[in-house]
Amino acid sequence: MVSLEWYRTFKAVYKHKNYSRAAEELFISQPAVSNQIGMLEATIGHKLFTRKSKGVEPTENAKFLNNLIIDALDKLDAVEAFYSKRVAKEAQMFTLGLSPHIYQSLFSGKLAQIGQHISFRFEESSDLLFELVNERKLDYAIIDKTFNTFDTIAHTLLSTPLTLVAHPDVPTDDLAAFIQENNIAGIEKWMENQTWLSHIPTNRYVKLFWLHCFEKRRPRILTNFTIPNEYLMLEELAKIPGVAIALQHNAQSFIEQGKVKHLWTPKNAPVFNFYLIAHKKRQEHFESLSNILKPENGL
Repeated sequence: MVSLEWYRTFKAVYKHKNYSRAAEELFISQPAVSNQIGMLEATIGHKLFTRKSKGVEPTENAKFLNNLIIDALDKLDAVEAFYSKRVAKEAQMFTLGLSPHIYQSLFSGKLAQIGQHISFRFEESSDLLFELVNERKLDYAIIDKTFNTFDTIAHTLLSTPLTLVAHPDVPTDDLAAFIQENNIAGIEKWMENQTWLSHIPTNRYVKLFWLHCFEKRRPRILTNFTIPNEYLMLEELAKIPGVAIALQHNAQSFIEQGKVKHLWTPKNAPVFNFYLIAHKKRQEHFESLSNILKPENGL
């Protein structure tokens, strides 16, 4: 049986008309080239090259053989080159940690724009995500707080305030009047009497909203439904009458589609900053990823 490598060697010798140059292209020794050509000639029963003072000259049999195999060899080389590039690209795979609702907001339906191979890890805790990056168990993470450390770098992706949203059928005329009058006590009383949805069992967003807007640490509300994912919570809010505190950036698509309605974003609403972080020793794609994830780039 003829070895495919013999045909590759034949192709290189036919191209260069020189055993030494063929050996350089194939990364093998000149004796190996000579040996493979000899075995190919013995197998097909014809002389393929005649030696000249500055190389070799293909015989008529070599020209005939070249016409038979060159197209097939070129196709095989193209396939090999394709998979070599694909393997090199896949070697660029990186890991990125973030919360499920930030994934939904930044990545869902838009992965093709990233142009890289990403393995996601979902975690709600920014502290845990930071530790995973700092320990190089994750390449990147998106978190909502900063850490003073020498080993990691950070880039601000977006800033977004907390906002009050509601199911479209919730009556809000009284609230609108209170907001128009800047009647803070009336606004608070109205909010206390609503059906509440939250995505955090500790009601972190609600407590921060109350602290900034009403200067009170303990809101007098009872959360009726806790769904541990902001995106899914907003999906449920679109189906049942109620209100919720959500990040404006995450709620915006629901508002634009008419699934929920925007009620109030006071000037003193708490603002969350989201950062892309990476360990200094794993920052190959940091700049490009930062640019892609900026809201002005369509994400």
